[in-house]
Amino acid sequence: MWDFSWLLRRHGRESEYADVDRVLDELAERGYDSVRIDAFPHWVAADENGVRTERITALPQGTTFMWGNHETVEVEPTTALLEFLDGLRARGLRVALSTWLTPDATARSEQVRTPEDLARVWIETLTLIEEAGYTNLIDYVDLCNEWPLFTPGPQTTIWPDGAPHGEHLEPWSDEEVARIDAFAAAVRAVKDRFPELPVLFSYCLRNAELPAADDCMRIATDGYDLAEAHLWLSSTPDFVRDTSFANSPVAWDRLAEHQRAVAQAYWPDRARWMDDLDQLMRRWKHWADDRGLPLWTTECWASVFWNPDLSDDADPWAYVRDVAEFAVPRAIEYGWVGIATSNFSQPHHKALWADADWHRRMNDLIHNR
Repeated sequence: MWDFSWLLRRHGRESEYADVDRVLDELAERGYDSVRIDAFPHWVAADENGVRTERITALPQGTTFMWGNHETVEVEPTTALLEFLDGLRARGLRVALSTWLTPDATARSEQVRTPEDLARVWIETLTLIEEAGYTNLIDYVDLCNEWPLFTPGPQTTIWPDGAPHGEHLEPWSDEEVARIDAFAAAVRAVKDRFPELPVLFSYCLRNAELPAADDCMRIATDGYDLAEAHLWLSSTPDFVRDTSFANSPVAWDRLAEHQRAVAQAYWPDRARWMDDLDQLMRRWKHWADDRGLPLWTTECWASVFWNPDLSDDADPWAYVRDVAEFAVPRAIEYGWVGIATSNFSQPHHKALWADADWHRRMNDLIHNR
């Protein structure tokens, strides 16, 4: 997963993706087959007034968030997307398209409020990709990342009170689930226009501290071609409790506390944590099998957030690698179709990305299953 960072970290002090040829060569050299990115459909498509914009001013992410830009940057999303797809094709690589409805100066993400809005921006974006001849590179189209928790526009449709990230403390009501399920109309509309493309929403469990952690498993998947489930050890309740983790914006400010707790709790009780992660993986596989959906995972395994600068360990990525080395063989054993190594397998997580041998070793396991 290279999310929105593939485009928004090309400037100033955050320019790890500026040399597109180099990072795509590194992707291939590490044994990866496909990369999941934000296609920015709300920027590529026309706005609600029918106006197309070649240049977009992307707003910065929060200062402690470890993805994307931390200063305002100007980008040309359409040109960059087509150039990126061309680079993938030249290397025999593929792509999964998603969106985080990334914010910009004109609030275009907030214009995507309804299933019809979401379908329109995707159909316009995919039509442009089709006209450029890149449709056959697409593994699947994820209409919105981790639906419906990170949805700037649809939040006002699903939760009129505007609760951030949909993090209600109570289980979702039947009415709320029905409003979420109404967005399946976007899946159908995109599939009607592009029947050859797998279309879906990706999911992750809600904060494991909440009493309604399984709410996302209630959402209807009619019309889905596959399941894209995101899961981590930090999605398990005991690990959350024992390591002071919160899968919400407050986690970014509490990350140093979480990482100190991981250093104390993880290695002495590793077998227990691996058993918890194994059970979580089995639950997702059972859920996908019950719905007849092939299972993919592109964000996964250790903690959702991790900052090596907050660690005192000589090898601050050891924990992330170790959990992946347990989970990837399990995913192979349980029949996952698409398997990621970690949600930190990105050029701007420099030390982990520089460990090319580790990436190749993990990907060899996947290739040789």
